Amino acid sequence: MSRSPVFIPLIGIIQSVVLSFTACFDHHLPPKKLQYTIDDLRKIASKTLFTVNEVEALLDLFKKLSSSIIDDGLIHKEELKLALLKTPASDNLILDRLFALFDEKKNGAIEFEEFVHVLNVFHPRAPLEAKIDLVSLFLWFHAVAFRLYDLRQTGFIEREEVSVPVFLL
Repeated sequence: MSRSPVFIPLIGIIQSVVLSFTACFDHHLPPKKLQYTIDDLRKIASKTLFTVNEVEALLDLFKKLSSSIIDDGLIHKEELKLALLKTPASDNLILDRLFALFDEKKNGAIEFEEFVHVLNVFHPRAPLEAKIDLVSLFLWFHAVAFRLYDLRQTGFIEREEVSVPVFLL
C-alpha cells in the first residue's frame, strides 16, 4: 500500500501542531547563551566597580564554571560545588549559603549578572560597609550552625554532637 502525496504533508502538519501545543507546557527555560557584546559588558561594568576588561575576564571564568556539568549558561549548585570542593555530590551548609547569596533571583541558578554583582563586593574599591555586611551575614550563619551542633551548650562541639544529624533536631 503506498501513501498518497497528500498524506505525508498532513502528517507533518499534525506533528507541527502537536509539538507546538506541547511546547506550551514545557517549563524548562531555553539555554541562556553567553553572547555579550562590548556594549553589554560596558553596561554591566557601569553598574559595578569592575572595568570592562575585568568584566570580560569574569565572563570567561563564568563560562568555564557554567559549562562544567550542564552547558546552559547558568551556574547550578552542583557546578559551584565542583569548582570549590572538587566534587558535585557532597552536602555543605556553607556552600549552600554561598550559593543562595549569589542566586539573587532565587531561581536555583546563578546568572552572569548576579555573579558579577556579588563579586563586586570583593573589589578592592568596594565600600567597607558592603564588605562588613557580607562578613556579618557569614558570621551569623556560622553562629547559627554552631548552635545547632552545640547540643549541650558547652561552647564546644564534642564528637558525639557532630554525629547527631541536623535533620533530627
